[in-house]
Amino acid sequence: MAQMRAPVIALLMILAVGLFTNSEAQQGCCMSYSTGRIPFNRIRGYSIQTVMGRCNINAIIFHSVQERNICVDPTEGWVMANIRKLREKAERLNKKKSQG
Repeated sequence: MAQMRAPVIALLMILAVGLFTNSEAQQGCCMSYSTGRIPFNRIRGYSIQTVMGRCNINAIIFHSVQERNICVDPTEGWVMANIRKLREKAERLNKKKSQG
């Protein structure tokens, strides 16, 4: 009985953590925008969501260094500035690779 209790408790803990950390973007669809700005040094990459099916808003999904997905409004100036910085960073990396 005690041997069965530990796996059950572990499973319940994993499910509880999943419930509290599950963002909309991790579910595959942004339904609203996160508030606040994300510092550029915390952003690893991004993807684009367009209105389709149950995804009822256009969004940029920033992928953070903490492996979180954050839904942000693509019409915000800071969002587009960070996308430009990411593209420039990618171009520099590509340039280094082609030269080296």
